[in-house]
Amino acid sequence: MKRTILLALLTISAFINIQAQDSAYARRIIKTLSSESMYGRGFCHHGDSIAAQFLADEMKRIGLLPLQVNYMQHYSLDCYSLDGPISLSINGIELQPYTQFRICPSSTLTRSNKLSEAKWSKQLKDGTWVIGVNQLDTYAPIAGPQKDNPVCIEVIDTLITKRIRKIKADIPLQFHKDYKTQNVVGYVRGVIDSMVVFTAHYDHCGTMGDGVVFPGAHDNASGVAAVMDLARIAASQKPYYTMVFMLFSGEESGLNGSHYAAENPLIEYSKVKFLCNIDMFCGGDEGIMFFNAKSPNTKQFYEQMKELNNETHAAVEIRPRENRPNSDHYWFSGYCPSIFLLTMGGPYGGYHDPYDICESCGLGHYNAYMQLIKQLAGLE
Repeated sequence: MKRTILLALLTISAFINIQAQDSAYARRIIKTLSSESMYGRGFCHHGDSIAAQFLADEMKRIGLLPLQVNYMQHYSLDCYSLDGPISLSINGIELQPYTQFRICPSSTLTRSNKLSEAKWSKQLKDGTWVIGVNQLDTYAPIAGPQKDNPVCIEVIDTLITKRIRKIKADIPLQFHKDYKTQNVVGYVRGVIDSMVVFTAHYDHCGTMGDGVVFPGAHDNASGVAAVMDLARIAASQKPYYTMVFMLFSGEESGLNGSHYAAENPLIEYSKVKFLCNIDMFCGGDEGIMFFNAKSPNTKQFYEQMKELNNETHAAVEIRPRENRPNSDHYWFSGYCPSIFLLTMGGPYGGYHDPYDICESCGLGHYNAYMQLIKQLAGLE
């Protein structure tokens, strides 16, 4: 009897250790990608390329085969960055970046009533608007700005109590024509050549000058960590389906990397069973949101995940949503069954801000949610 109990305890302990190793691997990836050395994984200081090289090296280390030379699918785009010292003073008052003022795309002015609702506003000689707002909004900093008058500056309106006499702005905005970036792509050969594809964007918002870094732990180092964990698992076995893993840059500036990958295919879409994009995978106290759940070619995967969840009670809810151009799955949905998963509820850090750090990322539901995905993909 004692021996039976001991064996049972050892089995449970081994299971827990395996599960812990999965989340420990994910945590390591999240921590590395959200570190200051990655410069927010944007175009500032080539943070995107630093992150891409780390991921390519990791794909090679865990045994993935490259879909392109050195795991890199290169492409170019026009983009902006904010590199160097940044400062703003109004009437001689020095303001603190991010907490007291933020650099935002000028397109936010045309998409909202911000200019008309501002407590005060001033247009600089270069066309940049400086506006006083009650609360600073969270944007992808200068993601996808317009080439003419690309930014506006939001300031907490109560900081300026007198008529504006002088504004001194040092905003080191840089335009990059044909900036060279890359997707990171690898695969594991399966028993058959029918494919399951996992995707995530590894880029984030970069920096707002030298003093403000956007770590992007939840968005989307966590999704990359989940995809890399699935890659690690697939590489340790002989999966039935060929498993493809694609990590995109340029998501924050307009789904650029996935658009390029969709239009310049490295795989045969006709052989893809389904593509699963993972974007923001920390927390999850409120369950999982499943985008593109009702399309004729994806409904079966939503129903399958819901049925698996009914058996395991892994998530409070698997909530269905229509297809939307809100993440990297979208461009592929015209070619193959494509879904997008994100977690609902905390705990995680901020969104598009300096507080989205690894230490704030809760992974309490990670193993259970990954089990649902593995079962959906046939990775048991």
